[in-house]
Amino acid sequence: MKDEGELGRPTPHPRRPSVPRRIFNPVVRAGDSFLSLLVPRHWSRRTLKDIINTIDRQDELIKTYIESEIAKMNTTGVTAALIAAVISSGFSWYNIEGTSWVTRAMWFSGLILAIASVASSAIHTAAFLRMKCDRDVTERFKQALGNERTPDSNWHPHALTPYVLGGPTLHLKLSVLTFVIGLFFEIWRAAAATDLAWKNDNLKIAFFATLVGGFVVINYIFSVLTLVDQSMHISKESKV
Repeated sequence: MKDEGELGRPTPHPRRPSVPRRIFNPVVRAGDSFLSLLVPRHWSRRTLKDIINTIDRQDELIKTYIESEIAKMNTTGVTAALIAAVISSGFSWYNIEGTSWVTRAMWFSGLILAIASVASSAIHTAAFLRMKCDRDVTERFKQALGNERTPDSNWHPHALTPYVLGGPTLHLKLSVLTFVIGLFFEIWRAAAATDLAWKNDNLKIAFFATLVGGFVVINYIFSVLTLVDQSMHISKESKV
């Protein structure tokens, strides 16, 4: 029996998307989520916009956001310092002179990125601490984000604001990525330099290291994308 609307007419059922669209849309969402592993997402800008344009408890929300950013920058700075120490220890290996130039280039790049993450985290922390101590926190917060009032009378953060706020985290992720790429490049280079047979110990090392690395990457992507999807869901609900 068909459902009837208020006028006694059958209520049209929503059309199911075509097969190509049902396949293509999840792929696009997966690709967009994958980029969020390195690049800050657009929902950060939407969150900032909602905080700034909130009338009730605006000062409280802004102070809470500033405190959360300070805590995030402190965690990022400490983690980046530890990563820099790990990368630096790699240059003290006894056979570092025999490694490929690609490996050393990737490790030097990772070290530079880790130091940049520490420095930018310290700069962001100092800026947010000064902002938190300002008498007019709300106005200072708007000016720092480069807001502009649009015809709809709402403040909109600058398009690059999420990228700037996520800079230290981005540097940290790229630092880890370059170090791991250089490490696996060197492992497989040593395996390929000898006989590619299972009796070759270097091949065994490369195989098991890749197996563990793949397991870690899958778990990392799954955990990050789960948190990203939850953040997107919460951000969309906050607009309703």
